[in-house]
Amino acid sequence: MGLLAGQVREWQGEKYVIVDQYITGGNASTSVSVKFSDAAFPKLAAQVNASRRKGGILVGWCHSHPNYGCFLSSMDVATQKKYFAEDFNIAVVLDPVRNEKQVFKLAQGPSAYRKASYAVIQKR
Repeated sequence: MGLLAGQVREWQGEKYVIVDQYITGGNASTSVSVKFSDAAFPKLAAQVNASRRKGGILVGWCHSHPNYGCFLSSMDVATQKKYFAEDFNIAVVLDPVRNEKQVFKLAQGPSAYRKASYAVIQKR
């Protein structure tokens, strides 16, 4: 699990994010949950502050669902609503067993979230 930092941009009236930093620290996890360890918070704060000094903001978060597929659980949706409720905020879910990845945003309606398009661009 980690936080995603970067910038919010706009093109033809649509907002999009550029993620250029993955911020993480020690995690405590079970087969169905993950959280940052208490000891991780000073390191996380230092990394967030370093990103802010370069003009970055938190744009979302990332976590895995090993062998469960890519979706947002009810707990994930609650986390997204509580900490990442801006229209540009994203949640990235990875399934390393199935080799899947997906980006999500909050949405109106019964599912409470929707898939978002994304591109991975590698610097040369």
